[in-house]
Amino acid sequence: MLRTIIEDKIVWYDITKTEAGDLEFLKSKFDFHPVILDELLHPSARSRVETYDHYLFLVYHLPIYNPQERTSRQAEIDFLITKNVIISVHYEKIEPLTLFERTLKNNIHLYDRIIKNTTGHLLYYILEETVDFSMRQLRHMEEKVKEVGGELFTGKERHLLEKVSYLKRDMLDFRIIIRSQRSLLESLIVAAQFFWGERLKIYFSDLLGDYLKTTHLIENLKETVESFETTNAQLLNAKSNYIMQRFTVLAFLTFPLMLLVALFDIDAVSRPIIGQPYDFWIIFGFVTFMILLMIAYFKKKEWL
Repeated sequence: MLRTIIEDKIVWYDITKTEAGDLEFLKSKFDFHPVILDELLHPSARSRVETYDHYLFLVYHLPIYNPQERTSRQAEIDFLITKNVIISVHYEKIEPLTLFERTLKNNIHLYDRIIKNTTGHLLYYILEETVDFSMRQLRHMEEKVKEVGGELFTGKERHLLEKVSYLKRDMLDFRIIIRSQRSLLESLIVAAQFFWGERLKIYFSDLLGDYLKTTHLIENLKETVESFETTNAQLLNAKSNYIMQRFTVLAFLTFPLMLLVALFDIDAVSRPIIGQPYDFWIIFGFVTFMILLMIAYFKKKEWL
């Protein structure tokens, strides 16, 4: 579905879920290479910038959090850019594009600033919105990292183990997706100078700087959650060792009772105490005394 978002000195066409009619429109109106147009029909495997004589082709990937899967997934926006037209193509609804379109409608000063400049300025503001969106996507990670830190010493080690595992997977997927943005933005700085002139270099250099803030934040979160994971694993291991120690002591405490019962169960000619008055209570008292004696010894040795 093709929509016209800006139609002025600069034109912005936005296409969602490319159809054959959309390609026919582009073929009739622009001189794009057929191979490039065919690529718009399906997602691309890698991000890239390609420079042609009279247009640029960008494949841009960004992370979007999927609450059902509890991790970030990859979304894609393709751009075809001429001197006065930008065509954005995507295969699903992209939230930062929707937000930027709403901003254009509500901010007349931004709209005037864009249409009085170049398509490079419009591309900068669109990509800036996606980078800001990625920063906002990290907020749910920050909140979860704080939750993990707050629950570290509350006896929820097994619950935290699952939570940390999901969080680390989300961070890994997020980092994989945004990693390709760096090379794309660096290539775009060079391409922008070639296509629009030296004055656009500072815009895309600024964009690269904002992207690096995102990578620094995700790396800090990654280091923090890994530290929490190590601490949680140590707590879980200490708890497991404590439980095993208690079971070992319990088994050792019951050993005298089991031994004594086994001895009296031996079919011998003479078994002392058996058959005497109060024989049960004598045996019970002796075993109890032995257990209490062992408990006192264990506590003295600080094994209990």
